[in-house]
Amino acid sequence: MALRLGLEPGLDSPKVKLLDWGETAVSVRYILNRIHFVSAILASLCLAFQLVIITTNVILRYFFASGISWMEEISSCVLFTAFTFLSMAIGVKLDLHINVNLFPKGTPQWITTVLLKLKYLILAVIGSVFLYYGILLIMGIRGSIASVPSLPASLKFILIPLAGLLILCDSVMSLFGVDKDDQYLDRKFMSVGEKK
Repeated sequence: MALRLGLEPGLDSPKVKLLDWGETAVSVRYILNRIHFVSAILASLCLAFQLVIITTNVILRYFFASGISWMEEISSCVLFTAFTFLSMAIGVKLDLHINVNLFPKGTPQWITTVLLKLKYLILAVIGSVFLYYGILLIMGIRGSIASVPSLPASLKFILIPLAGLLILCDSVMSLFGVDKDDQYLDRKFMSVGEKK
């Protein structure tokens, strides 16, 4: 339940104040955190599979003077696109994207609040665009991937709407001051090897 309204002592950036949105916010947060967790695993698998494909293709070309024709297209068009958009959604959730602070620390609080709300509103619009046009893109493409005719060409763009939905939901939650539990992914991934 987060609305960035004020500076806490010792912090250089606006801090989060919690607002109570009830059980609805808790259940929405629970569902979104699970979707983010699955998308982080999916992004990791895309990156790992891309690494294996590229390495295999390099070895085949260097040692055997041959390669597998579909490897490059699947790697660069399908896996890289999926990894990029899923990682973008995670970056929005964790606020990890590059930020530029144009205003000095002494700027009135209302200006900081308005600019943060504007930031979340712009991110919500971007998420909406990804969601809407991603769905249109998938539905509008009827062909197949050139090197692997059995795969539909829409596979290249299949995760853009999911990333748009996650960006939209996280931005709206931040806009209205709902806590997104930004530490959820850290807890899930960093506690894997811990003994209980």
